[in-house]
Formats: sequence, structure tokens, C-alpha cells
Amino acid sequence: MSEFVKLKGDASSREYYRGKNFVKAVYPPSLRDSFYNYLKWYKIYRKHGIPVPEIYDVDTVNLEIIMEDCGDITGVDYFNSLKLNLSKRKFAEEIYSFIGIIQSIPDKEEVETDTLNWEKELIFFKNHCCGTIFSEDFSEFLDNLISFVNENIASIPLKLAHRDYHFRNVMVKNKKIYIIDFQDTLFAPDFYDSASLMFDAYLDLRNLRKIEAKIDEFDYRVVALQRNLKALGTFCFFGFKKNKDWFKDSIPNGLNYVLSHLKILNSGFVKDWEKLREFAFKSI
Repeated sequence: MSEFVKLKGDASSREYYRGKNFVKAVYPPSLRDSFYNYLKWYKIYRKHGIPVPEIYDVDTVNLEIIMEDCGDITGVDYFNSLKLNLSKRKFAEEIYSFIGIIQSIPDKEEVETDTLNWEKELIFFKNHCCGTIFSEDFSEFLDNLISFVNENIASIPLKLAHRDYHFRNVMVKNKKIYIIDFQDTLFAPDFYDSASLMFDAYLDLRNLRKIEAKIDEFDYRVVALQRNLKALGTFCFFGFKKNKDWFKDSIPNGLNYVLSHLKILNSGFVKDWEKLREFAFKSI
């Protein structure tokens, strides 16, 4: 692959290579299902007007996709480059607007896909945070916290969701927006994509969270809590166990977001989470 330049990877074992005016995505055999899911959702997203990188060619034998090169500017980079608060708000509102389009797809056509296994994600969170940023002494508290989330999230209606909707999964090239990493689209509790965006651990939106009218409602914060706990598990897994140190940079935001949710949802958890957060800050 001498004609390609290898790009920095993401939170998976996919590899990316830049050629002349295109990018090659290479999937390992273990991600065969993800490869075909990408092709499936590419067609659906484009059909419904969601801006995704154009696919130029597909190799189903070697599990390779040749696609449009969207450049190197992520939504985080672009947001931070904007000088005016109004410009930042308009950009965030545009990214937010695609959530409604994704949720509306099942109203227009029948789609078959998985449902989010939030219980599995919460176990993932505990398994990878304990022993890295948390002491095992917090195990009982974490079990109680997980039980609280499971009990309250189960009754929330399901909506179609991108599943990993944050500003690093947005690319901007020549002021054109691209939504990427959509292969895991599935049914998840309502507000899942919004919570991923509004409480993006890579970027603190602060007052711009007013874009989401229901942001302080109980159900919304339960979903946001589950999402941020899962994200903390991801940051610990890749940051401490896969030697991708840049994932550790997002841990403080994640810890603080969880605290903000608990202050609304259940004040009884706040004191223990503050102790846990203090311990975690010393571990990063």
C-alpha cells in the first residue's frame, strides 16, 4: 500500500488509508457484519438526505471500501474554529437537525436492525473503569447505580439512532458537513443521539444545550447518564488497555457530566460519585 498514507484510527480495529482524493477503509474479518451494515445504512442515509461520504467502490472479498475523502477537520475542530457564538449555535443546530431525520426513517420505510443492549453497555462500563480509574472498593456503589439506570431506562420508547452521534463523527470539508461512523445504527431509547451530542465528552456545548428542549426532563437525563457511563467505559478500555492515550483526555468531561445528571435524577448518588470522581482524577 505504498501509494496510501495510513490515517489515525478510531475506536475500532478498522484501518484507514488516504489515496489521491479518496480514502480506503479496510475491515478485518472479525468486522464483516459491520462492513455490510455500513453499506446498508449508507444507502438508507443517502436516500433520506443525510450527508454521508460517497462510496466510489467496494471490495466484498477483502472487505474494503473506497470512499470520498472528507478531509481532516472534525466537528470538534470546526466548532472550535468558529469565532462567533451565533455561528457555533447554527453549526450545532444543523448537526442536531439530522437526529430527527434519522428517527423518522422507520415512518417512511421498514427497517430491520438491532436494539441497543444498554445492560451490556453498563457492564462494559464497570468492567473497564474498575481497576483503571476506579478502585474495586466502589463496586457496590456502581452496581447500585447501574441498577438505577436499568430500572428507569427500560420504559422509555425506542427510536432509530445513529448510536455514536458526537462531533468527532462529523467531518467538515469546504464548509460541507458529513456524518460518519453510522454502521451501528439501531433502535435505542429516545433521546439517545441527542444525549450523545449535547453531552459530548469531546466538546462542552454549555449554553448551547438549550437546543434540546427536554434536556432537563427525567427520561432525557436517564438516557444521558447511561450514554456517558458507557462512554467512560470506552475511554478507559482504549486509553488504558489499548494504549490509545488520547482517549484519556475525555474522561474528566465524562465524569463531570455524570455528576450533573445525578444531581437531577437522584441526589442520593451524588456524594459517592463525587468521591469516586476525586479518586478517578488522581488516576488519569
